[in-house]
Amino acid sequence: MDRATRLKQQDVIECPQPSNVRMKGFVGKRFEASRLNRLSRQEEYYLLWPFQEHCPIGYGYHQPHPEITIGDWQGEFIGSWVSAASLTAWNTGDQKLRGKIDTLVKDWLATQEKDGYLGTYDEEDRWKSWDVWVQAHDIIGLLTYYHYTGKEDVLKAAIHVAERVLKDFGPGKRTLHSTGPHCGMASSAILEPIIWLYWETGDKRFAEFGCWLVDEDWEAPDGPAINSSLLKGRGVAGVGNAKGVEMLTDFGGIVELYRATGEERYLKPVLIAWEDIVQHHLYITGSASTGEYFPADFVLRNDGLFRIGETCVTMAWIYLNMSLGKLTGKARFFDMVEQALYNHLLGAQSPDGRGWAYYMGLRDSKRYRWHTDPECCPSRGVRALALTPLHVFGVDNDGIVINLYEPAEATLTLSSGVEVEVEQESDYPFDGKVHLRLSIREPVRFKVRLRLPGWCKNYQLSLDGKRQEALPDDRGYLAVDRVWRSGDVLELEMEMPVRVVVDELGNNLRVAFMRGPIVFAADSSYLPERCLLDDVVVLLDPADPAKNIRVMKNEESGTVHLAVPTIFIYPNRSERVWKEKERYYELADCGGGENADSIELVPFFEAGNRDPDCYRDSVSRHSEPALNVTYQVWLSYRCS
Repeated sequence: MDRATRLKQQDVIECPQPSNVRMKGFVGKRFEASRLNRLSRQEEYYLLWPFQEHCPIGYGYHQPHPEITIGDWQGEFIGSWVSAASLTAWNTGDQKLRGKIDTLVKDWLATQEKDGYLGTYDEEDRWKSWDVWVQAHDIIGLLTYYHYTGKEDVLKAAIHVAERVLKDFGPGKRTLHSTGPHCGMASSAILEPIIWLYWETGDKRFAEFGCWLVDEDWEAPDGPAINSSLLKGRGVAGVGNAKGVEMLTDFGGIVELYRATGEERYLKPVLIAWEDIVQHHLYITGSASTGEYFPADFVLRNDGLFRIGETCVTMAWIYLNMSLGKLTGKARFFDMVEQALYNHLLGAQSPDGRGWAYYMGLRDSKRYRWHTDPECCPSRGVRALALTPLHVFGVDNDGIVINLYEPAEATLTLSSGVEVEVEQESDYPFDGKVHLRLSIREPVRFKVRLRLPGWCKNYQLSLDGKRQEALPDDRGYLAVDRVWRSGDVLELEMEMPVRVVVDELGNNLRVAFMRGPIVFAADSSYLPERCLLDDVVVLLDPADPAKNIRVMKNEESGTVHLAVPTIFIYPNRSERVWKEKERYYELADCGGGENADSIELVPFFEAGNRDPDCYRDSVSRHSEPALNVTYQVWLSYRCS
């Protein structure tokens, strides 16, 4: 049984090949910027030198090239880059980028040892730090590249990497959790790519290793106890040492192990963790983590000082939800993809696609870098973008599934073998109107499922101009089942009112603003002269908080902004106050309602981008603090 058939038995939704989809909207522009200004301009030496020269062990130790990075996880970068670049090149037909990948992979594989080891350490230093983590990313990059080239030597190289790991680790051998940081969760990243090799080769050793890792190695007295901790109700903050990206990566591996075995005991803990993250750890912008860890429930700090929303965590959360969405066919997982994609992921990418922010708080400034220390966040950020075209559309046993409303076109093959060309037109996420046009050689019956986003309360569905009655099914999609003909147009119009969000947990007396999937923020560059972000108080109608808020199309950026009635706080400069060195403030009397001043709020992904200090080409430490605050999401409010 081949890999595609095995996966299809488990996954409800099957993704198309990258070459069969083309994104044409806002995300498509960012995807293209990533291709031209990040992937195509990547210096090969930054990726190859750890393999060619090897690294000493341990964070903070002297490195042969300290100006590039500090630490010993550098080997992961090339695997993520090769994966993202391969997906991107085969999506766009970029022959120049393909050539760059070919050369880089050839030089990379030239460093592989005869025993199969493809890593960044001398033999006496192996398996002491991030070594297995690096091997996991080796396999991810090599297998992605192999899928689109069919080069057997690349597949063999990936198999040899895995066999070298299995030589030392497994039943009756060394424990895996004892290697690598974060209670062994970093080394456990090998789980998913090991199962991928099982799909490719049918070699049961790889599936058996995955079961041993989860059932025995993790549950050793000093192991991370990932599944058992979740089943006991400890939540993600009580798993291992609560490290974010490593844990989420391991969850992806558990989902893949479930695909291989069909045993519910593997899937259940992941779904428990998903509920915990959504309920207790997710920022309004769709990311998680404080200082790269899952903190206690509801500890959702705003300030960038606390190193909020690591881009690696954002990517891993998106990836996990993509995987769960395909597996279960449930719309709620693609809701999470959308929320994180349009806010925290695109917010971490500079508008030109070149730089990435390592952390990004909800009250912060952005620090876009060509290279950050370590370079994991940029490489993971571009990989998340590279995976997006595969998940806009999908195919299930009944027909076509629309997961994301990015303007796009695709050629999809139904389970019956019939090809359908799909063209999706919209101005999403700035407008809720979506037009779906189908082209097909001859009439055929199938279902078209359209995800109804969780934020959408009112909608209208029309077929060739005639309104259709449709309620979301048990998967969260609006389903239209009929005989389709070439030229049929399905229209979904989702109301996008401004939503005023109140958070009573950590942002008392503050509100945030959303419209559709987009979170908005106040940007200091839009404030009156000498006015600070903390001087802003938004003025809301108590009966209808969004009543006087205007939606504006911004011609400069092509995005949507909000004009929100505002009053400002000014210092009371009476002589008595200042002599006594006390600080009193008074609210400016603006009359309220339509006569009030207004502040222009921008999408979170756009916030802070006018600040020239947030763009730097130098190699920068990721621990660099925010020097000033240029935007914030949660704003003080007053009811008129």
